[in-house]
Amino acid sequence: MNTTNKVLITICILLIFTLSACKKTEQSHKEINSENEQRTISYSFKNPNTEQEFNIIHAYLLYENYFETVKDNPDESHYKLYKEEIIKPVYEACFKDAEIRVNVLEWTPKESNFDSIENQIESMNTDHLNKVFEESLIKSSDILSSDKKTTVCIFPRLERFPSDMMTIGAGKIIVSYRKFDNSYKPNMAHEYHHSVWFRKHYTENYNLTGLDHLILEGRAVMFETLVYPDLNSSYYVDESFNKEYWSKIQSYLESTATREIDEMKFGGSSGLPNNYGYSEGYKMIRSYLNLHPNMTVEEWTSKSSKEIFEEGNYIANYE
Repeated sequence: MNTTNKVLITICILLIFTLSACKKTEQSHKEINSENEQRTISYSFKNPNTEQEFNIIHAYLLYENYFETVKDNPDESHYKLYKEEIIKPVYEACFKDAEIRVNVLEWTPKESNFDSIENQIESMNTDHLNKVFEESLIKSSDILSSDKKTTVCIFPRLERFPSDMMTIGAGKIIVSYRKFDNSYKPNMAHEYHHSVWFRKHYTENYNLTGLDHLILEGRAVMFETLVYPDLNSSYYVDESFNKEYWSKIQSYLESTATREIDEMKFGGSSGLPNNYGYSEGYKMIRSYLNLHPNMTVEEWTSKSSKEIFEEGNYIANYE
């Protein structure tokens, strides 16, 4: 073999090794970027007193890439891209095995709303949200603990999202962000109580009645009042016992129909005031605790709705 051929072979071998090394480096960069992205959207911490685990998923940080993907693929279904770019990366943490199923594709934003959502996301302070929710979750879990990790998933304001915060199962809380205010702390305590109740007491055969829903919300309002006595949302509680309002919902207490339950809980229709069910549920819990002042949070959380209602003698307020 002459010298020229040896040189050519050596160059070829070097090129192969170089290309191979570049490919490995490119793969390595992709893995690192993927890991960095995951660290960016996820914030984990523990309650220092109980070692209970929490995770905050900033799903809104995925939207920028989703918007770009939509623009680059104008003929592709927005629902498909939303599922792939937004839901899939957070599905296991936020939605998998949740007791309440939600149609997440309903949250797919219209392209005409992209700019307003981008502006909203730019105003969201990730570190501040971590700090606020961490405080609320630690305070809440100091009072009522759970052996299941609690995950909070934060999305931008969603057009068809039923409320600012929603518990969809044991340890799974969804936040639809709006302009930040102090209600975020007690509201998170409220949803945390729901998530613990789901963990400890809900089964797949559990058909929640109207009374169950009232008591469920009443417990959560009472709990947020304990966690944040100066910030709680019980300001909407109507201290009067209006017999006309009560007569409208009394027949719904045993109902499992969504329409009737929503009418009781949220009010605003059939002549009921807004958040009527939250107000009545809170007063039911308070009546029960007034007669059972030594009951712990764990104990009254575990009581059945029927026990709370009957042993609190709540009906006496309307006789």
